[in-house]
Amino acid sequence: MGGISAAQAAQKSWLQALALASGGRVFSTHGCDWAWLPTRRRLVLLFPEHVDIGGLRPALAEGARLGATRVDAWVNAATADAPLRDLGFRDGPPVLWHEGVLVRRRRGHGTAEGWPGRVRLSPEVPEASGRDRVELNVATHWRNSVGGRRHPSTQRRIEHAVAREDGLLRGRAFGQFTTDGAVSVHGLAVAAPARRRGVGRALLHGLVESLSRSNLHALETGLAAGPGGEAAACDDGAAARVMVAASPSSAGFFASNGLQLVGRGRLLRLD
Repeated sequence: MGGISAAQAAQKSWLQALALASGGRVFSTHGCDWAWLPTRRRLVLLFPEHVDIGGLRPALAEGARLGATRVDAWVNAATADAPLRDLGFRDGPPVLWHEGVLVRRRRGHGTAEGWPGRVRLSPEVPEASGRDRVELNVATHWRNSVGGRRHPSTQRRIEHAVAREDGLLRGRAFGQFTTDGAVSVHGLAVAAPARRRGVGRALLHGLVESLSRSNLHALETGLAAGPGGEAAACDDGAAARVMVAASPSSAGFFASNGLQLVGRGRLLRLD
């Protein structure tokens, strides 16, 4: 298992890739790494080993110049946070790191027991608008160069999955195949009318299975799986290691799917 350090690295990579795909940028100030998310007008500090005023003030000035309306700081639970608190950062929602092995279903089994819909990999969501539409670019941006060169965060394999029933969008999620061979899941959401019907489970399993199945081919050829690839179960006995940053309200869902709490983190906010 990768543990908290691997989960933090995956989250950092995801936020960097999301920033670049949505027209933002990533930068560093005296040992502090940052991501600027323009669609959310949010500046994010990414898991510093040490927090120093010298690394915070220049970034906050840059955030003000960019028009940030909020600054977030993702930190390890053991990180000394006095400089952040001195500047007005306060604790946000708890972060619960979950990890586990998601065992794939046998071939021929449905997308999810009791749910008749389908999960497909696709960066196309006609219903999406505003920042949601812009941020869908992260599902294809990893293949492109950034400023004439490939940025490390764009070399992660990222896919977007949609769950539909009778043509209606019921849920969506992003998955990232990390460099250590795990799948990190981000932004999993189910429409309110479709909750408690197995959509979330179908989405989680379908995304991880499809991403895992196609990863070897992608690594060998450098090509992404084509949009619209339907989620399908992989060989019997195969499994994938999954990581996710869960909120207290979603922790029960991930636990019911075999992911265990491996540690706690903190998300501080400066509004």
